[in-house]
Amino acid sequence: MTTLTVERLGDNLVIRLTREAEAALGLHAGDAVVVSRSIDGEVSLAASDVDHQLRQERGRAFLRRFRNPY
Repeated sequence: MTTLTVERLGDNLVIRLTREAEAALGLHAGDAVVVSRSIDGEVSLAASDVDHQLRQERGRAFLRRFRNPY
């Protein structure tokens, strides 16, 4: 586990990754990442999978459309 620090850069908050975290996540400058928070408050950071995100968005749209079928 690596502890990272949140810094302010202009109007934005930035999490600067160490070389260890960069290598572990397989990230490079300019890559998109997904930050998610679980029910118990745990935060995770992962490289973005565009195909997965597209499928997830379509699934959510389907569920919204058919939320109350009766």
